[in-house]
Amino acid sequence: MDKKPKPVKVGKASVVACDLDGVIGDIVQQLLLFSHRKHGLSLAAADIVSENFDMCTPIRRDQLQKFFETDEFFRSLPVLPGSREALLRLRAAGCEIHIVTDRFWYREIDRDTTDWLTRNEIPFDSVIFARKVEKPHFAAQLSANWFIEDRLSNALLLSPVCRVLLVDRPYNQGSTPESVIRVHDISRAAEVITDTLNNSTGRKRISRSRQGTRAYGSLV
Repeated sequence: MDKKPKPVKVGKASVVACDLDGVIGDIVQQLLLFSHRKHGLSLAAADIVSENFDMCTPIRRDQLQKFFETDEFFRSLPVLPGSREALLRLRAAGCEIHIVTDRFWYREIDRDTTDWLTRNEIPFDSVIFARKVEKPHFAAQLSANWFIEDRLSNALLLSPVCRVLLVDRPYNQGSTPESVIRVHDISRAAEVITDTLNNSTGRKRISRSRQGTRAYGSLV
């Protein structure tokens, strides 16, 4: 069951930071494809039950590194269904969208990443390349209200800085603090954010309306 998020302050656009691999891009399916193509391994998404893929599959760490260092891996990464539409809903709601990704595998990966986002018509205001331990720092710099993540360890690091929407995956199971809300996918994450914004806006309008009534009554 999703936790009920606390209302956000209304007055400026909500800032949403969003991980890329595992949230927008289907890195699990890409790993399964490359594992079969390069090493003849027949794996299923349900086999990926750890953030460290080499700990839960026959894929070795050096094989994983070779996948990630191959530009074809990220250039041909499939888009997770509904992710583009979810981010477009956030953009329509007035949110800033900042992609924060831990990609440092080869020299041109920054260009390949922005090209991939543009080619797949993913809306974004900026792309930030940040290592795991740097994500909370950049979330704070952005004044992020929300961070959409798929890794539990990242969510725990980010939870003191902002609210985290953790996209539920077999590899991110475990307990979470109150500021981490588990959601089915990025579409549900977008719904949580927009619903919270709408509720906050509604409360602010009611408050203003009541203030106006009191002011009018005092003149009578």
